Amino acid sequence: MTSHTSRLFTAPVFLGTAFLLFGVAIVEKLLNLFGASLPVVDVFPRQLLEWAVTLLMFEIALMLRQMIEMRFEDRRDAGTAAPDRRHPH
Repeated sequence: MTSHTSRLFTAPVFLGTAFLLFGVAIVEKLLNLFGASLPVVDVFPRQLLEWAVTLLMFEIALMLRQMIEMRFEDRRDAGTAAPDRRHPH
């Protein structure tokens, strides 16, 4: 049987890209404080942070969904179905 951590897969591309955007936003903001700018960045650091937060929120949503699916799968494998709260017995 596999452990929960080996079955849990999230999109590392989203996570890596989000942290890269955070880093670029911090560097750009520091350079802006001294009157300089990165030549390849044509947006404000605030926009970079917004994109990074959006990617992180999507990553969190994917991870939570996978965790819920694993929990239901474990319950199904154990033979105990989750009680249906809409129709009490």
